[in-house]
Amino acid sequence: MTVTTVSLTLAAASSASAATVFGLQGAYDPSNWTFANSNADGFVDTTGAPASISLTGGDNGSGTFGTTDYTTTAAAAGTVTFDWNYSTPDAPFWDPFGYLLNGSFTQVTDNGGGVVQNGTSTFNVLAGDSFGFRIFTVDNIVGRGSVTISNFSAPIPEPSTVLSLLVLGGLGAGLKYLKRN
Repeated sequence: MTVTTVSLTLAAASSASAATVFGLQGAYDPSNWTFANSNADGFVDTTGAPASISLTGGDNGSGTFGTTDYTTTAAAAGTVTFDWNYSTPDAPFWDPFGYLLNGSFTQVTDNGGGVVQNGTSTFNVLAGDSFGFRIFTVDNIVGRGSVTISNFSAPIPEPSTVLSLLVLGGLGAGLKYLKRN
């Protein structure tokens, strides 16, 4: 193989881009997520997957803050998008919802908004980033915040096959043969 053929083969092998998975399936199947409460008694309902999941925050009566998290690891670099439909019996100030990216919380609900809110959120991840959803409870009393996540999409690696590398190698060998003749 010539230097050009080797370079083309290596470039093709290293330029794998991300594809997108739609729904909570494959790399983002609920079995690949982690559920955690911190001073909360929230829960997650995955029976709607792959179309949706529901996350409900804490209301343990402690009168102090707590978190309910549902997180996973990004399978590839790209964009995460999801629709959310949120409700709470008290006010959204007391039970805000948002997403986590490498431990940093970004609130998407409006503290001054209604007890029912919805929207679409989008953020970028790198392969290996930790991301997910959080319902924060300021007081753990008067009622739980709850959110349904749907229309979820996230990046997955493009399939890298040996066949594509063999094809490139074969093309390089064919070009070398044609150059000789």
